[in-house]
Amino acid sequence: REMGRVGKIATKLLKRFDSSAILPMVYVAYYGHVVMYTAPLQLCVDNLRKGFEVGMSSGKYVFAAFFCSINLVRAAFLSGQNLSTLLKETDYHLQVMTQFRNKMTIPYVTAFRETISILIDKGQSAGSRNENDETPKAVYAQRSNEWLCFNKALQSFWLGQSERCNHYSKKVLQIQFLGSHNRLTILFYAALNAFRGFKNSNGNGSKFAMVKTLYKNAISALRSSAELSSSSFSNKVYLLEAEMLAFERKHQEAKASYAAAITSADSAGYVHEHGLACELAAHHYKKIGEAETALDFFRQSKLCYIQWG
Repeated sequence: REMGRVGKIATKLLKRFDSSAILPMVYVAYYGHVVMYTAPLQLCVDNLRKGFEVGMSSGKYVFAAFFCSINLVRAAFLSGQNLSTLLKETDYHLQVMTQFRNKMTIPYVTAFRETISILIDKGQSAGSRNENDETPKAVYAQRSNEWLCFNKALQSFWLGQSERCNHYSKKVLQIQFLGSHNRLTILFYAALNAFRGFKNSNGNGSKFAMVKTLYKNAISALRSSAELSSSSFSNKVYLLEAEMLAFERKHQEAKASYAAAITSADSAGYVHEHGLACELAAHHYKKIGEAETALDFFRQSKLCYIQWG
């Protein structure tokens, strides 16, 4: 919270003294690493885009501009921006990075491009850019293993590949310098993924223990984050609570939590997580024999996913 206040003062001083020359460096630090805990991700996306544009137009802080690009693409994806639109913007950033021969930043953006492309059409659009000899394949080897695993975990979650998601999530959560927001993101999806394949809490063994452990870790971290930014984290808290309540056969309480998750995600503008909440609610209603309600939620989920792209 204190870091957020300091960052806000810094951005005000930038405007007051017309210090646009250093704006990219301040914006990548503030909107790329601080304010996403206290403000909507879309605000971060808009300002990181500005940081990139100012950095490129000035020509003085191109490197900072490219780090704005990395965080922009990441925040845009996590906020549920339309995937087709984001793919085009990502290609533009990669094109500029290639022109400037900035090999350090290309692998990070390429990793997210792969994720976006896979979710759109299972990777068929991966070769849609005009390539020269320095193709994404040539730079994959330079990409950090941490960023690769992070994206693989996201990909496998949204593709419904439970075992693969679990595998990569474990790897990501073992990374020492992962970053708190990245850790929160993977905790959320890993905990949701852990519920897949379990119908209720009448179980035991390592997989059953994993559900409880991941839920406990994720819900604790997300509740703390929701106190800082309800718009960014409350829907995640409600959805995890709903899954646990359904897991424990507390059907009425689960219904209320699913409804809260859906409303919260919709209000925050996270269309992908709105669709996810509707989808999981639909599975719950189907399981307890309320087929018509389940069908309605499946339809809502489909509309959200179409909007996401």
